[in-house]
Amino acid sequence: MTKPRLIPPVPAALAARLAELVNLDTIAGAAVTVARDGEAVGFWSAGYASLPFRVPVAEQTLFHIGSTGKHITALAVMQLVDAGRIDLSAALGTYVAGLPESWAAIPVRALLTHTSGLPDYGTVIKEWDRPQGRDVILNAIGGRPLLFPPGEAWAYSNTNYLVLGWLIEAVSGQPYAGYLRDRLFRRAALPTAREDSGEDVIADRAEPYDYDYRNRRFLHAVQIEESVSSAADGGVLFSARDIAPWSAALAGNGLASQALMAEAATPVRIATGRQFPYGFGWFLERTRGHDLRQHAGRVPGFGALLMHLPATGLWVAVMANTTPPPPMQLMALTAAEAFSPGSTFLSLPSAGDARDPLSLRVREMVDLASELGARGLVLVQLVPDLRREPSAADATSFGTLASRCASVGVLLLDCVVVSGNQWWSLGRLLAERAQSN
Repeated sequence: MTKPRLIPPVPAALAARLAELVNLDTIAGAAVTVARDGEAVGFWSAGYASLPFRVPVAEQTLFHIGSTGKHITALAVMQLVDAGRIDLSAALGTYVAGLPESWAAIPVRALLTHTSGLPDYGTVIKEWDRPQGRDVILNAIGGRPLLFPPGEAWAYSNTNYLVLGWLIEAVSGQPYAGYLRDRLFRRAALPTAREDSGEDVIADRAEPYDYDYRNRRFLHAVQIEESVSSAADGGVLFSARDIAPWSAALAGNGLASQALMAEAATPVRIATGRQFPYGFGWFLERTRGHDLRQHAGRVPGFGALLMHLPATGLWVAVMANTTPPPPMQLMALTAAEAFSPGSTFLSLPSAGDARDPLSLRVREMVDLASELGARGLVLVQLVPDLRREPSAADATSFGTLASRCASVGVLLLDCVVVSGNQWWSLGRLLAERAQSN
């Protein structure tokens, strides 16, 4: 058997910077892998895959990547679309039986883009070590109203991708994990990637830890129940050795058609015409005038982030076996900057002295977000409609809030404030308040 070729170490300066970002007093182990144009060009690791046995993190160490794997579920759906077995515009109930009426009417595309309105089951079901089969999910949230009509808004919900797993199984006739193995991982020639199985002993899988900051100690993270650990909203294990071949497969047209790959990298447009920077399992952003795709994931004891800068051909994966994880996005950007100088905003010169107008505006926005959180409110963008008409007191309170947001450059005319199940359109409230003055 041919021994895998070792990935070159990252440059010394980058290794030193990554070591600064990963505090091994609070992080058990971490790894950063850089690939360019389908070739692994850099690897860095620190700490341990197993603390009690002092097993270092290595290239073959498997990490649970959580929601970072949402694009993998999306790819499985895209393959079935290419095969003519799924229509993205068709209602979910065309393929999956036994769903609530409101769920059955949701177009498949709305699940991929988080525009379905399905509530996140994770807000109700908190036990990672208990089975979360279809009956459990439907009993927990199946009777709840949609957050908004499909296509009318954007709200990240793990339920979307969990349900896509049901769709894949119903259409393909295979278990979700089996489909990934046969149609994605094997086709991409991934050497170690696989579905997770929280209760099984899996060679090279890192042990998951929580860090207790209050008592300054590591704890074993909760053991994730088997069906939960392999669910379609994020149930995959990857190692550093999988990143380069996976990036090569994603860059080609071997997994899905060019047209669908392009749509997966296109920001979703909602009914108002507004766009949100999310495609099919990717957040779609910009840095230094170029596209940046990324997605992070987190489950008990694991954190991961996969970032792609198409203009440079770079892919960066950050994986850790501790929650809270290290600053994964900063680590990925730092690695990208080291391999392609000037490719991220990190290379921009600093401006201001923390007392300049821009810094003060940003500070006020942060303070405003903290105030909202303390009041149990969450700003949700791009929701154009009201769930109920606000009272006069609501209008005064939230109109004032909208004015404050506008004063620091935050435009909320297409936004709402959410408190529990109540929704208020700040734009309309602000307009009504102006008319009454």
